[in-house]
Amino acid sequence: MNKKEEKPLYQRVRTALMEEIRTMRPGNNRLEPEEHLAKRYGTSRATVREALADLIQQGYITPWQGRGNFGHPHALSLNMRFDITYDFYHMLQGRYENIDIEQSGISLSVPNGDLLEHMPQFKHTQVFAFDWVYLADGGPVIVCRVQVIKAAMRLMLSKRKDEMRLTDYLRRFYDGDITYATAWFKAGTNRRVAEIFEVGEETPMQMWEEIFYDLYDRQICFNQVFFHPKKTNLSMLLRTR
Repeated sequence: MNKKEEKPLYQRVRTALMEEIRTMRPGNNRLEPEEHLAKRYGTSRATVREALADLIQQGYITPWQGRGNFGHPHALSLNMRFDITYDFYHMLQGRYENIDIEQSGISLSVPNGDLLEHMPQFKHTQVFAFDWVYLADGGPVIVCRVQVIKAAMRLMLSKRKDEMRLTDYLRRFYDGDITYATAWFKAGTNRRVAEIFEVGEETPMQMWEEIFYDLYDRQICFNQVFFHPKKTNLSMLLRTR
């Protein structure tokens, strides 16, 4: 392997193992023992073990006591796996070449009924409302209808700079750490989003609703996320043991 490459050695071994798994066939998918892989890739067993651990965690390899490690090429064929990440920018990178963000104008308004269903305590507050649209190869594929709790922000929201992730954008205005989100899966229609996607206004769309929280478990933001019915294909890997 070329030691001048910038990526850590275990990541290069991980990439090589993924390519090896990708060419496997059902019934012929057992990997060589660690010591053989280390010799073939010219690395230590510790490096191979680190790469294997990462692939095991993502479900691309299953270790079986007494049998060895087994690769799963079908798992590698999954696109937009939200069990690995729901960072949409990262998720889209695995499927599209050119990813960009388009942000609508920001308005100051009252929370809508969907926000109040989950966060009724904000009935008498104001929110910053805007659309955060992910573009892939020039067209919209994911629309986030965002409502940010005004009282939670230390600054008035303004247009994005070069942020590619909504959380990075919000951190510019929030005096704290945004640490996790909760989500609810739904399906429905939305006239405004249908216009953006250029589909019929009654077209059903996969969507979820999410709330962002900070380190102290305070609610910061409510989003309704819509996925293009023809250009997105969310997937996940379910473990059975």
